[in-house]
Amino acid sequence: MQHSYKYFPVSETQRKWGLYATCAGHNRTEPLAQFPSRAHPDEYFFTWEKGRILGEWQIILLEGGRGTVEFRKRRFAVSQGSLIVLTPGCWHRYRPDNETGWTTYWLGFGGDLATRFASGAGFNPDGEVRALGTKHRFCRLFADTVTDILSGGKPSLYSAAAQIPPLIAALTDDGHSGTSRTESKAIQSAQTYITEHVCEIVDFAALAESLGIPYRTFRHLFTKETGESPLQFQLGIRLARAKNLLASSDIPIAEIAETLGFNSTWYFSHFFSKATGVSPRDYRRA
Repeated sequence: MQHSYKYFPVSETQRKWGLYATCAGHNRTEPLAQFPSRAHPDEYFFTWEKGRILGEWQIILLEGGRGTVEFRKRRFAVSQGSLIVLTPGCWHRYRPDNETGWTTYWLGFGGDLATRFASGAGFNPDGEVRALGTKHRFCRLFADTVTDILSGGKPSLYSAAAQIPPLIAALTDDGHSGTSRTESKAIQSAQTYITEHVCEIVDFAALAESLGIPYRTFRHLFTKETGESPLQFQLGIRLARAKNLLASSDIPIAEIAETLGFNSTWYFSHFFSKATGVSPRDYRRA
């Protein structure tokens, strides 16, 4: 497990100010690695069996890999570009997939202003998952903000807190982009389905019909929400899994191609080389 994080003390003055950062971090959990790490403070550590309840807001961005998130009786499959929103007082648990591991950025915050901002952004008070996609502008903004907080020396706690409103504003603006909440949930369901059937041939027209959306509208909404077409989204997940298998296993390239649903080793190698600039064999060597 590779991680970098900071936890911030919260003074009474900051609480009166109404907005404060509690923690920030960047984490890479390798396949089959223990999760979560015992390196975190006791109040943040949890086990899958018991889960956890926080007294603050946290937003967690999945930069790579995939995993599972649960809120009471709701369960979500998450993948690259998913945003996990944890709310104060909400029971939850999450973990990476043993096959892929995952890479995350996270930021914790609290205060009366934070609650008002979160409400304005439409965050579900019982916790939620938003499928932003890999090219969503918020993803880069969020990663850069967390990196800035982590890379500085002794951070100004007020400066760290001041970076929270622009992030929530970016999500709020997106929430008023013309896509209804029902449509967003439909696209999130589509992403979950594609992720769970990523190695199969997915009939996107049939998927759109099952969601009650005309196919042309579905393609438009999917691209608008994620920055990618449904097929590009599926191929992106296949590519991420291919990289992981090449880097972390000795599985023959032909077997990886077959496992990931490619028609031939040649087609897989052509796709991989075009996407990464190197052949699967050279990627594994590197």
